[in-house]
Amino acid sequence: MFLGRIKPALFLPPRVNLAVKKYFYKYGPRYSISRNSQMKKQTNLFFAVLSSFVCLTATMLIWFSPLYAQGFMVRPMKMEYQVYLGQTVHQTLELSNYEVNQSIILDLQLLELTQNEQGHWGVIEPGSAIDTSQFPSCLKWIRLSTESVKVEPMQSASVRVTVKVPHSARGFYAAAIIAQTRPPEPKKGGIGIIIRFLIPVFMEVQGRPVSQKIELTNVGMNFLEQSERMPATTLVSMGIANKGLTFPRLKGSLKVMKFSKGHWRNVSQAEFREVDILPGINLNLKSDLKRRLPSGKYKLMGTLYVDGRQMKPLVKEIDFIGDSTVTDVAADTSLILEPSTLSIKAIPGSVRTTVIKVQNPSEEAVNVSVAVEVPVSLRGVSLGKLKGDDLACAEWVEVAPDNFTLRPGGRQNIRIVARLPKNPEMYGNYYAVLVLRAAYADGQSAGASTSLVWLENAKIKAKRAAQLMKLSLATDERSRYIVQAKFANVGNIHFTPKCKATVAKADGTPLLETALSGQTEIMLPLGTGDFSGSLDLSGVQAGEYGLSALMDYGEKVKLASKILPIRVSDEEGQKVVTLIPVNAK
Repeated sequence: MFLGRIKPALFLPPRVNLAVKKYFYKYGPRYSISRNSQMKKQTNLFFAVLSSFVCLTATMLIWFSPLYAQGFMVRPMKMEYQVYLGQTVHQTLELSNYEVNQSIILDLQLLELTQNEQGHWGVIEPGSAIDTSQFPSCLKWIRLSTESVKVEPMQSASVRVTVKVPHSARGFYAAAIIAQTRPPEPKKGGIGIIIRFLIPVFMEVQGRPVSQKIELTNVGMNFLEQSERMPATTLVSMGIANKGLTFPRLKGSLKVMKFSKGHWRNVSQAEFREVDILPGINLNLKSDLKRRLPSGKYKLMGTLYVDGRQMKPLVKEIDFIGDSTVTDVAADTSLILEPSTLSIKAIPGSVRTTVIKVQNPSEEAVNVSVAVEVPVSLRGVSLGKLKGDDLACAEWVEVAPDNFTLRPGGRQNIRIVARLPKNPEMYGNYYAVLVLRAAYADGQSAGASTSLVWLENAKIKAKRAAQLMKLSLATDERSRYIVQAKFANVGNIHFTPKCKATVAKADGTPLLETALSGQTEIMLPLGTGDFSGSLDLSGVQAGEYGLSALMDYGEKVKLASKILPIRVSDEEGQKVVTLIPVNAK
């Protein structure tokens, strides 16, 4: 079963079905359920109705951060480890009941983890006809200390999770833990809700590296007719296959061009949301251009980043059947914003004002709407008690005007008013994103432009700090290996990172060095970045060495990773690398 949009028609009576259908079709899956059951637009929530009682019971499968709904919270939201053969891992799963007067009984279950074409997590229910024999599964490695636990009001209970890695394992493995509330007693005419939390378990087995083989298989574009649920629009898609044994992070984009008057004209650039991809999974990611395009010859150029490293683009020409009522192409207008980053320095309790200049470089007039939003990298993240929302200043920033029309070549000044409140707990830097969405007179999208808003607290000193979260190797071709690193910004201010990887002798003498590329330009506090690069070990003699990743984060100090011991050997005319367990040295 996959996490997806609710389908109330499956179980709901006609009157209830109509009301619920209208609500969920309007607000879609991008909402979370808070303790008081109000809907808040904070993070992706994907759910599905699974079963029904005589009185009507809906089951919701939820995965978001933190895992919290109706007074029930689960920590951690994800279990991810780098392990060695034969290693045993212990983790405590904390289940908290925030109801004041009611105890809850939670049932726990181990299931296979999978993904749908959009990359959303799902589970394979018991009794399913799906063949899971080829899944990269660690389900049989996991043991729970109990399968059911009662949690008293305002109390927490712990469940011990034990994972024992077999000596035959190699590569990446996954499974899922489901924490589920007990079904309510049926009540005539009532609606009962069962909450199911999905906690993914990811295990990367260190040892001899496995192959990374990600393929960009297809790009496409389709016109969608207007329906009761949504206006007519154009969707672009990107097909991706993981034919290797690694678990990389993907970020894709697609450039759309139309052939006109003998040359290719840029129309739009679509971004796809970042996703991880399990081994053996095929994705078909989609993005909405939010416009209707006429029929004609188009060129699509898909670009895919794997762990921050750009793959070879896929270019495809198509004969597109679009909206017959549209003759002109609604192309993106790249508004010029000055400055690209708004830097505002203030003390708690003060108000500061500044201006951003906007110019329309196109030959057509556009209507512009301005919004102040929370940066994507601050949504749904935390470090200890610090949450990403704590560093967001979107609610403290006002803009005027927030709607205006720009003639061809026209200019507009936008007044920015930032208020830094005097709160009991203050931080050094706060962030927001100024989003300017342009549209033509007929309502067609003309793209969006953004500017980072940086609100600096003059009373707190900036502290730059970064931390390596993950370092691993994957095989490429013959004696070449892909270095993969994930860094996090654990300081209180943003920075622009530069990363590299080195292979050194036991005495620290460097032998090889390679730059690690990544998409991240600016890393906000609590943000993470994936970086990767290729190392050619063909000239390295057999022996033991140290692999490390380093990040320069702007303080004239380079952050060195913990050294990863490796053993290089000669096998059949090529260099073979094995990661050495630390306790084996």
